[in-house]
Amino acid sequence: MALIKCPDCGKEVSSSAPNCPHCGRPMATFSGKAVQTRRKGGIYEAIGFLLIVAGIFTYFFVVNLAWILIGVGFIVFLVGRFM
Repeated sequence: MALIKCPDCGKEVSSSAPNCPHCGRPMATFSGKAVQTRRKGGIYEAIGFLLIVAGIFTYFFVVNLAWILIGVGFIVFLVGRFM
């Protein structure tokens, strides 16, 4: 029997309690563990970020190429972000 925090009132409640004794919230649907979900666009975000960084470093040598890299990197990053 562990103590978990009630998501409504924030007070400690037994994990085996059917509801919070302080506020009355039903605890059957709350397990106390965070659920992680993985998004699909993570690799696109990484590639876009690397292209932006490469564009910033290239800016000191070839300005036109740098703006292209930064622009493409930004677009790829946004695609990955909203996937």
